Amino acid sequence: MIKPMLSRRRLIGCSVCAALAAAPAWAGRTGRGIIDVHAHVQIESYLAFVGEAGLKRPALRGAPVTNKPSPASDDDAALSLRLALMNQAGVRQQVLSPTLAPYLADIGIAVEAARRLNDAHARLVADHPGRLASYVSLPLPHIAESLAEMRRGLDSLGMVGVTMQSECVGLSIADDRFTPLFEEMNSRRAVLFLHPAIVGMRSPLITEWSLTAAAGPLFEDAAVALHLMVKAIPSRFPDIRIIIPHLGGGLAVMLERLDNQLKLSVPGLPEPPSATARRLWYDTVSHGSGVGLRAAVDAFGVDRLLPGSDFPVLLGFETYDQTFDYVRRAGLPRRQADQILQTNASRLFEGRAA
Repeated sequence: MIKPMLSRRRLIGCSVCAALAAAPAWAGRTGRGIIDVHAHVQIESYLAFVGEAGLKRPALRGAPVTNKPSPASDDDAALSLRLALMNQAGVRQQVLSPTLAPYLADIGIAVEAARRLNDAHARLVADHPGRLASYVSLPLPHIAESLAEMRRGLDSLGMVGVTMQSECVGLSIADDRFTPLFEEMNSRRAVLFLHPAIVGMRSPLITEWSLTAAAGPLFEDAAVALHLMVKAIPSRFPDIRIIIPHLGGGLAVMLERLDNQLKLSVPGLPEPPSATARRLWYDTVSHGSGVGLRAAVDAFGVDRLLPGSDFPVLLGFETYDQTFDYVRRAGLPRRQADQILQTNASRLFEGRAA
């Protein structure tokens, strides 16, 4: 007899209960364990502040959902659940980022929002040393203020990298106006984690067809990678370590076409798009797609793949340990799976997230 599927809320609850009941000792104590480069936390005070300023994620049509029990929030109970799930999955450390960036037209509100967000992340990291790290968020589209907040985050708050959304108020982050940010990151050899804005490319062909959250992020991921290629940002700023989420959003199967055709519309590219693609890094979030993972390994190289979870989003569909275990079940040689899960992120961050 076919058993009924668990609801998203019940699956989250089961995952958490199992983690609390059976979480093993943290694998990181032996110097091993996964660094999850793509994990989110909901800072409730920040969400309330930007909500009053009119900021919300269109895909959710309102405030982020907070089903209980949930490890998504920043309260003590949620953090205990988060750590239990990390222990169960063998995750040594999560690198935190928001799903809702502090991108606001008003300079004062944007700066205050970014400071509140980054200060809250810094407190979480300080309270859980070795288990949590964070990227610094920027008050875009304001360049001078973003440079100041980047420096504060990296120099004073101990952030391990920078996070930006794929677009800001309708502009790609590869737009020329953001060049000073890339110059600063390049001078610091910074890690830059990119994330979709969840706005469906601002296209009714996506948003009006209920595809904003289900497929839109993949289009955004691929598009921002293509924008980086067109502007030659990875070759102009080779010391920035840029992470594209979700296995690059389909980029892996485009490279031969791009090598043939992109130079016809964008003359003067410094290198084939496939070479540029291999300058970037990609996290493994794919809802368990072994086909997608194998394609990414073939297209980009095993050394460019990093463990990511999109925590806590996938908990509605699979357990936290399953999010990473699919890498071992995807048909890759064991040494490649081990490299993706255990080695690449440590090398990328060079101790910043250790």
